[in-house]
Amino acid sequence: MGRHLFNRVISRLYRSIILRVLIILFVLLYVAYYTLILPWVNRSVSEQYRQQTGHGLHHDKINLQLFKCNFSVGHLKDAANLWQADDVNINLACMQSLRERSIVINEITIRQLKATAVQQESGLWNFDDVIKHQQAIAKAAPAKSEKSAVPVIIKKLTVINSAVHSSMLALKNVSVDAAPLNFSIENIDLRNHKSSGFSLKADLNKSARISLTGQIDISSLSGTVEVNANNIPFIWFNGLLEPYVRLEVLNGAFEFHNRIDLIAGAPQKITGKGRLSDLKLRPTSMEQDAVKWKSLEWEDAEILLTEKSIHVPLVTLNELDGQFIIDKDRKTNVQAMIVTPAPASTTTIAAVGPSKKPWQFAVDRLAVNKAAIGFYDQSLVPSFTAIVQNFTGSIINISSDENTLASIDLNGNVDGYAPVTLKGKANIFRAAPKLDALLSFKQMDMGALSPYSAEYAGWKINKGLLSADLNYHYEDGKILGKNHVVIDHLEFGEKVRGTHVVDIPLRLGLAMLTDENGKAILDTEISGTPSDPQFKLRDIIVRALGNTLKKIVSSPFKFISNLLNTKEDLGKIQFTSGESQLTDTAKEKLNLLTEALKKRPNMRLSVQGTYDEKSDLVALKEEQVKSALQKSGVTLDSLKAHDEAWSKAVSEKYTGLGLADKNSVSGAEEKYLALIAAESVNPERLTRLAHERAQAVKQYFILQLGVSGETILLNSETRCEKAEQCATSEAIFTLEV
Repeated sequence: MGRHLFNRVISRLYRSIILRVLIILFVLLYVAYYTLILPWVNRSVSEQYRQQTGHGLHHDKINLQLFKCNFSVGHLKDAANLWQADDVNINLACMQSLRERSIVINEITIRQLKATAVQQESGLWNFDDVIKHQQAIAKAAPAKSEKSAVPVIIKKLTVINSAVHSSMLALKNVSVDAAPLNFSIENIDLRNHKSSGFSLKADLNKSARISLTGQIDISSLSGTVEVNANNIPFIWFNGLLEPYVRLEVLNGAFEFHNRIDLIAGAPQKITGKGRLSDLKLRPTSMEQDAVKWKSLEWEDAEILLTEKSIHVPLVTLNELDGQFIIDKDRKTNVQAMIVTPAPASTTTIAAVGPSKKPWQFAVDRLAVNKAAIGFYDQSLVPSFTAIVQNFTGSIINISSDENTLASIDLNGNVDGYAPVTLKGKANIFRAAPKLDALLSFKQMDMGALSPYSAEYAGWKINKGLLSADLNYHYEDGKILGKNHVVIDHLEFGEKVRGTHVVDIPLRLGLAMLTDENGKAILDTEISGTPSDPQFKLRDIIVRALGNTLKKIVSSPFKFISNLLNTKEDLGKIQFTSGESQLTDTAKEKLNLLTEALKKRPNMRLSVQGTYDEKSDLVALKEEQVKSALQKSGVTLDSLKAHDEAWSKAVSEKYTGLGLADKNSVSGAEEKYLALIAAESVNPERLTRLAHERAQAVKQYFILQLGVSGETILLNSETRCEKAEQCATSEAIFTLEV
């Protein structure tokens, strides 16, 4: 019964006018869709794209599904090859659009989008013509009222499995391929200021990864973005370093996790943490690496772009390996890294006007863990190497503030065993940098310094230990250094011919400084202006060392007198004319010299006897006269008292020599002087007297004072190169090593 009723109703509707009209309308609509609407939509899309970009658009026919409010298009391609996509699908919310008098889109899906963003040698990008086209449209078009514009609401926009190829001049046209790239954003509604959530994920050159998530108000371009990047190759940034340093990045991976606050599309605040791992840098003109480290990490960094300030509570540097290299041409790798800026043009400065606000930065603490700094001097033969390793500690309050000085406290060792510390305060970021630092080495093996001693002093070093406190102050462009050096049990090796030997009395000076415990203390000061092209710290230190030692050895016995807290001149002792016996005063001086030899056991004394051609000759003649008088029977008492027996003997001697015929003297004293004047002395006797004096000194040192015979050397030279050298009755000391 029900089936027959349904058939009758259908039959009547078919035969009715209304149904026939509906069928006709449907057929007309179907024909219009394919013959009118689809071609118009296709033409309209291509024309709109051309109007907005100036480029043609190639694509398949657009597929409209009216009842589903859905249309899609496949194989889209910009005629200038800026981009292409496999397909774009748009699903409209038709009923909602009618109710809200707006265009509401449920979802836009773009698949297999491939885009390029390449910067040309001229600096222009491959899409610069599109930007200029847009600017021309904006300038020519009349302003539209926001009320007259039809609102567009996009509930979701998705870009799936896409790719972007990019390169830019700043990165030396390094190619960066972001693929696969996936992007989505939800709730784009320009009628209000609600935030839209978005996310982007992409692999860069198949190894690095970057992701962005956040909330942004599309109308004001304000919001927050979380950026996570991993394994970004630092070699991409070689081009950015070129204007500042001559360095090449060989290795390094960059990662960071940042939050960016945007206002009107401009970043206002960046906070986050990051790491630069496995860095390796090399001067572009050298073969050796300059800097390597395991990681440089920072936490809770805050960058305020409007205020131009950077604040980082903690930066950690792990396992730095730095190298300071002097090549065979005596040039350093630091010099090879520095780019000398061209002098600024006064015209340019005037045109720029007032200087902009400089960036301010502060690092509360830089933690250094297990750093190593190698010093390699290849200008020496053999080359010199020293490595400060396991350098650990911190630098507090690194800042651009002119009034803030960073505190340095680092500890390590040289070559694995000799402790080294660096303490002080500094600010190298001031317009006029300031430094006050103390670098201390303890018990460093001096055998490693043999190339330097051979090069500059002409002596190799067999062994010894070095401790040093190097206190350097730099301010107002001038450097002042105070070096306190302790040398322990130094032993020199063979004498060599260094290529840059400086006139330094190294062996003698150190012998005078080395005490009974084998330690020598040497204090030197240096000063200079590093900006002076002639300033070379190494040469200044060598010169200061030489000047200090020369001052000591130029007045060696003054140095010894100061050592013994006496004002005595210990460089010589006086003898009675004609005699070689030591006086009590001479013995006192020899006692003092013995104390000095105990304090400075590396010193040796050379002693040379001298004679006075006048006083010693007279004394020797008188001695011969006295000897003759004794032979004639005059006693010693009479010789001393000049009594009658002496007078009688003198007169007889005077007459016997026939002197009465030549002289008109009557007194015994005058006759005695005449006898002395008439006496002749063999010149060899004066030489023998000088030698006897030197022998007397050495014998007293050895037999009476217990000094080793190896410590006292006889100098048998008695020739008088100058008249004044034969005018003293002395024993003269010189120092030997």
